[in-house]
Parts: sequence; structure tokens; C-alpha cells
Amino acid sequence: MTGVTQQLHDHYRATFLAHGPTSQGVDWGPREEAARLRQDMMLAVADGCPPGGTLLDVGCGYGALADRIDELGLELDYTGIDVVGEMVAEGRRRHPHRRFIQGDFLAAEGLGPFDYVVCNGILTQKLAATTLEMNAHARRLITALFAACGRGAVFNVMTTHVNYQADNLYYRNPAELLGWCMSELTPRVRLDHAYPLYEYTLYLHRDGARSGPGGRHG
Repeated sequence: MTGVTQQLHDHYRATFLAHGPTSQGVDWGPREEAARLRQDMMLAVADGCPPGGTLLDVGCGYGALADRIDELGLELDYTGIDVVGEMVAEGRRRHPHRRFIQGDFLAAEGLGPFDYVVCNGILTQKLAATTLEMNAHARRLITALFAACGRGAVFNVMTTHVNYQADNLYYRNPAELLGWCMSELTPRVRLDHAYPLYEYTLYLHRDGARSGPGGRHG
């Protein structure tokens, strides 16, 4: 694991051991409704997909997104990957019919391809990493997310359009990151900055594969 990934492993393992399979256990705070909103933002990448589409959840934690897929009755073939062993074990316990992998997505071999790749929360934390280290990690991770998808990839980042920034979070100017994605990965993008959290979600699509304009489930 890289230095950034090791920090994330240690941080999320500690929160999970302290709080268990809850939104606090994955460091999203006590508001479960905010966690569900983020999950729905992730699943919007697969709006309009045919039944049986494959989805990879990078940084899956204990499988909360799989919980939401089941709640919504979505016909998605779910796979989760996470570096924290205790979280993966909980995901397997909760969803024995789903596939959970313990490992580092950036080091994984023979994984995919998947129709959709989602990454919820990994690029909102920088912990003790410098901004330069996190920028390099983000470029590598976003590039890998898009490379692993056949139809679309999605991730979220803290927005710089705030009046306060916490030292442990990763903020990125949405216009700058959008421009980088369009010039380096694909011009088929959608950025949602309209939902009531201090972040935004970026959708990257392959040609001919785009999420619906509503972008939300529920």
C-alpha cells in the first residue's frame, strides 16, 4: 500500500472498530440520511442500465452501498473491495450472495472490467498527507477508476466553495478537477454540485453510456 492508502487503512479500521457498521463507522458522521444521499449519488451513475449490470465499489467498507442496492431493488451485480479486513468480513457476513475482496484497488490484478465503478468517500479524506501527495494520489486513483469501467465511473470530493476547511479533509476546486478529467480522461462528464453537502460528485462516462439527467434514486 502507498503511504496515503496506509493512512486511510489505519484511520478507517479505527473508526470501524469504534463504531461498527454505521455511518460513523466509516467516518461519515451520525447522519444516516446524509450517508444514504451519498449512496444515491453514487448509484446515479447506473441510471438506465439494463438488469445485471456489474458494479465495483472501491473502498466499500462494510457494504453499505450493497444495503442500499437491495433496499432500492436494483438489479446490479455488486463487487466491493476494501483494504480493511474487518470491514470486508462484515460485508461478507451481511451479503453472502455478493463478492467482497480485501485488498488495495490500485494494486489489484485481474479485477474487472465492470460496467460501473464507484468510489464514495476515499477522495474526501487526506488525513496527514500533504495536498501535493493527495493530488498525486487522486490523479492515480481517478485514472484507475475510469480504466476499470466499461460504461461509467463516479467519485466525490470536498468542494473548495466553503468558508471553512478542515485539515484532515481533501478539498479540490471543482472547475479545476472537471477540466483535468475532460482533458485527460473523457469529455463525457457530469458534475453535480447541487446537493446539500459540502462536496460534489463527478461522473465520467464512456461514449454512448451516460446516466439519466435526474441523477438520483429514491
